[in-house]
Amino acid sequence: MKKIDMGKFVLLIGKDATEIFDYYGVDQMHGLNRKDAQAEEVDKTKGNGIYIYGWTNYDPKDKKLTAKSPNKPFLFLNKKHFKGTYKDITLVNHEAMHMVILLNNWNIKDKEEEAIGQAEEWTNKIVKVLKLDKFIN
Repeated sequence: MKKIDMGKFVLLIGKDATEIFDYYGVDQMHGLNRKDAQAEEVDKTKGNGIYIYGWTNYDPKDKKLTAKSPNKPFLFLNKKHFKGTYKDITLVNHEAMHMVILLNNWNIKDKEEEAIGQAEEWTNKIVKVLKLDKFIN
């Protein structure tokens, strides 16, 4: 698992969907579990570890949901799902938007442009870190 501190949250990049559970030392959290994480995208009876593409949520130790250090929320990306297409960037942006909403206590009413702008900034940073911009340059 690769961990990058992004300031308000941690970016976690796993080789497959189970690594997020390994990282936090749990078999389940936030309604998801290791067994389902091992499943295929559509058929949960088979296992290839791509069922979870990305995931944004609170650190499981953050019981009061403060989203503050030392238990910053996480933005997890499953590297096994990345295919080297524009959809990789779409996934990053999708999870970045979830993070903006989480950090604004689920209330972005009257902050739409600000929220989208923040998600774009984080997406651009993450795209550079992961070198996902290679196919658009």
